Amino acid sequence: MEKNVQQIKPLPMLLVKVIIPVYRPILSPMEKASILETINVLHRYPIIILHPEGMSMANIPGKGKVNYMPVSDTWLGVRNGIAGYNQMMLSREFYQLFNDTEYLLICHTDAWIFRDELEDWCKKGYDCIAAPWVKRPVYTFPIIKQYMKLLARYKAHKGIFCRQQLYGKIGNGGLSLRRTKAFIEACTSYAEEIKAYKGQKKHYFNEDVFWATIPTEFNYPTEEEALRFSFDRHPDYCMKLNDRQLPFGCHSWTKPRMYRFWKKIINWQKLL
Repeated sequence: MEKNVQQIKPLPMLLVKVIIPVYRPILSPMEKASILETINVLHRYPIIILHPEGMSMANIPGKGKVNYMPVSDTWLGVRNGIAGYNQMMLSREFYQLFNDTEYLLICHTDAWIFRDELEDWCKKGYDCIAAPWVKRPVYTFPIIKQYMKLLARYKAHKGIFCRQQLYGKIGNGGLSLRRTKAFIEACTSYAEEIKAYKGQKKHYFNEDVFWATIPTEFNYPTEEEALRFSFDRHPDYCMKLNDRQLPFGCHSWTKPRMYRFWKKIINWQKLL
């Protein structure tokens, strides 16, 4: 290289971006409150609202505080629904949109952030962090335990998915921290497995099940540590396992079964 030619240094990687997928132009009051609280708590990080191209953003909160990124409505929106979202989150092209960023915090509109620990979680170096799928104590009762063991054997023999395969796995995608490089590489190395997943429509072929179970080289936290990051199903039991401490955030708090627990803790009405 000639001495007079100046080398261009690559720009430094951003640590993390917060990605909020929004697939329709009209949100419920709870969804609006979720976005506003995410902005309030995580305001020191870049926040991007991901939306279908051409969708009106007039009624989406956060104007002036967030960036907007349109994506194909085949990925996000009412056109293909959850199938389109699964396609997007299993796509190398999606993660390459953020190849200037080490981590992505995927934060759905039914997630709630309690406090800013995001930088600390990024610095732990995991490839994927999310709420674990916990196994409740009822499944340890002798009769039920034996029944579940027989059921698992039967489903394995028939080649049928068994939910027990997910117990202890780290994977609920609605509030998840993903290391961009690891996901880009996995989209290439697991291309055949991803193709098979994309051809399925049942819920246990959702993208977060894939990321929780297929990439064997991924560095995941333990179930105990993941509970400090997020709760999803059975929040009352998760709270007990987590020494009665709130996690960094939670997912699915708006669902009726979970809201019975979270309504005592999440004061979402104050934001509207």
